[in-house]
Amino acid sequence: MRLSGFVGSVALLSLLALGTVAPADGEAAKGSKTGGTAFESGAPKPDARPVASQLKVSPRALTAGDAAPRLRFRVRQRGVRAVAARIVVLRAPRNVAVARIDAGLVRTGHLVTAQWPANVPVRAGRYLVRLHVKDPRGRVLRRSARTPGRTRIVVRGRKKARGATSSALPAPAPSPGGAGVFPVAGTFSFGAADGRFGAGRPGHIHEGQDISAAAGTPVVAPYPGRVSAVGYQASAAGEYVVLDAIDGRDYFFAHCIRRSTTVVEGELVAAGTPLCQVGETGTASGPHLHVEIWNVGWRVGGGYPIDPLPELLAWATG
Repeated sequence: MRLSGFVGSVALLSLLALGTVAPADGEAAKGSKTGGTAFESGAPKPDARPVASQLKVSPRALTAGDAAPRLRFRVRQRGVRAVAARIVVLRAPRNVAVARIDAGLVRTGHLVTAQWPANVPVRAGRYLVRLHVKDPRGRVLRRSARTPGRTRIVVRGRKKARGATSSALPAPAPSPGGAGVFPVAGTFSFGAADGRFGAGRPGHIHEGQDISAAAGTPVVAPYPGRVSAVGYQASAAGEYVVLDAIDGRDYFFAHCIRRSTTVVEGELVAAGTPLCQVGETGTASGPHLHVEIWNVGWRVGGGYPIDPLPELLAWATG
């Protein structure tokens, strides 16, 4: 009987899990007078759930119409020989599935290459690639910050005839997500011209908008989304949080009070969720929040910042 598909692979795994392990050739079963097979007394205890020790897409940033990216993954689960695996590709910001790639039964610990479906064009936009796994007992992938079992792809639009470029996302103002929540939950001001987008800085320009507020004022998420990064830069941004929002853009909040961040990387948050507190860490003079809005993605190939002020003004007066 030939089993096919993800469900069939799981069924076959269940049958494989019922088998016994025989001793190596030339080894008699310990304590056996018949010479029959026996279970290995030293067999490792299986891990409770499989882990995606590797998931790579190459390249992660490409241009629409290019050759499809290569997908590779590796699953580890001690004591389990094979698992059923598939890959789902979702298009942001609505996370609509555009491709499902059934890898069938794969051996644990081995690098597996999956083919991008020939009938799925590589179009401009942002994509989330998720690996789904089931072991012989029906246990699914264990996801963590270090082994999330997912990654992202950014596809840029091709250049037009006169040198203009096609945007991978809708126009930056107004946001595709509608009205957002103002990120400073308290009294604020927009400060002077040197805190605006495009203001001169040594060797670069200011890529965001500064919002002056009292130290300790809560900084909140403008939209629902996933926290894609948290960190600290002593000589630059100070304590910061990056939100990958449902409107398809990334929001960067900097100079928060040291160790005031209340979210972790990978966490899903609702609009208005506290992220950190207004501070003056890093290269900041006085307490304020530095806000950046990035189309395509924060610090990724093809990503670029836009002026946040029109959006912030709309949220503040909405």
